[in-house]
Amino acid sequence: MKKVTKLAISAAFMILVMTGCGFHQAETENGAADSDSETAEEVEAVEDTETSDDLSDSDESKEEATESEEECDEANEANAETGENKEKGHFTFKPVVIASIFRDIMGEDMCEAYGNYVEAALKGETEFAVKSEEAYDWMIGQFPVVCFPVLQEYTESDYGGAYHDGKATFHFTIPQSEFAEKEAEFEDIVTGILNENLRDDYSDLEKVLALYEYFCREYSYDFETYAEMSDRYIEELSAYRFLTTDHGVCAECAPAFSYLLLQAGVDATTASGICPENGEGHVWSYVTINGKNYHVDPTYGMGTNVCLDYFMMTDEQRENEDGYKKDEMCVGCHYKDEHNGDQYDAEDDFFAPLWEGCLTSWDPEKNLIYYTDKDGNDAVFDYSAFE
Repeated sequence: MKKVTKLAISAAFMILVMTGCGFHQAETENGAADSDSETAEEVEAVEDTETSDDLSDSDESKEEATESEEECDEANEANAETGENKEKGHFTFKPVVIASIFRDIMGEDMCEAYGNYVEAALKGETEFAVKSEEAYDWMIGQFPVVCFPVLQEYTESDYGGAYHDGKATFHFTIPQSEFAEKEAEFEDIVTGILNENLRDDYSDLEKVLALYEYFCREYSYDFETYAEMSDRYIEELSAYRFLTTDHGVCAECAPAFSYLLLQAGVDATTASGICPENGEGHVWSYVTINGKNYHVDPTYGMGTNVCLDYFMMTDEQRENEDGYKKDEMCVGCHYKDEHNGDQYDAEDDFFAPLWEGCLTSWDPEKNLIYYTDKDGNDAVFDYSAFE
C-alpha cells in the first residue's frame, strides 16, 4: 500500500493538546315490569330498548377493538423505535474533556485553568482564574488544540500582559454572538458523528474501531494544503477545520480523532515524531484502554481500504512501519524537553494479527473482526479476550 507522504507539522500544532386507553362501558338497566300488569305495548317498548342496548354494546365493542388496535400499533411503533435506537448512540456534548496522560504531564493547575477558560468562553466572558502566568501560557497554547478545537479556532491569548493577580484574559476573533453560533454548530457536528457511528453498548475498543473505520472511509487527505506547507506557514490548520470540511493533514486529523474519542469516553491524546528518512514531522493518536497504551494513526488509514497496519500499534510496530523511534517520540505535549509523556510505553501486541490486513467487517455481538490478511486471504480475529 502506498502511504501518504509524511508531513511537516506547523508550530501551532507542535503545541499540543451528549397513554393507556381507558374504556368506558355504558351500563343499561332494563326495568322489568310485573308480568301480571305488563301490556303488549310495554313489552314492545322493552324489546325496543333491549335492541337499542344491543346495538349500543355492538358499537362500543367496535370502538374498543379499534382503540385496542391503535394502542397495539402504537406499542409496535415504540418497540421498533426502541430497537432502532439501540443501534445508535445517545452521546451528549462534554465541554471539558482531558486525556489522563495529558493531565499528568501538564499538571492540575493547567487543567483547572483550562476548565475556567472553557466556562468563561461559553458564557461570553473573556477573563478567568488561573494560578500563574506560566500555567496560563502553557494552557492556552496547548489545551484547545486537542481538548476543544472550536476554542482554538475562534479565541486567542492576549499574550504579554494577559495575566494579573490570579486572573488572565483572552479575546474572541469573531463577534461573541457569532462564536456562540459556531460553538453550537460544532457541538452538533461532534455529537452527530458519535451518535451515527457508535452504539451506547460499544466498548472502548469498539469505539476506536468504529471511528477509525469512519475516518478511513469518510475523510480525505488534503494534498493541496500539504503542498502549500512547504512554501509557507499555514496558521489555519486545526481539528476544527478538519471536522467541518471533511479533509485535512495529520496535524488536523489526529487531534480530531483523539477529540472524538475523548467525547465518547475513551482516553486519548496525540503523539508525534520525526521521520528519519526525510526529517518531516508527523502526528497521530495515542489511546489508553484498560491501562495499556496504543498508537492509532487515522491519517495513514484515510483513503485506504481501512488498512489495519496503523490500528492499535505498539511502539515497536510504530517504528517498524515508519521509523518513529520510541525515545524520539513526543506523547501528549510536543515540547519534548518540558512537558512530554516519554515515560509511557505501548507494548501490548494483542492486535498484531491485524497488521498488514484490511478490514472487511466486524461483529460487536460476537467480538469478531473480519479482514483480509497480507496475502489477500479472508481471516477472522476474535477480540473477546481483550474485552
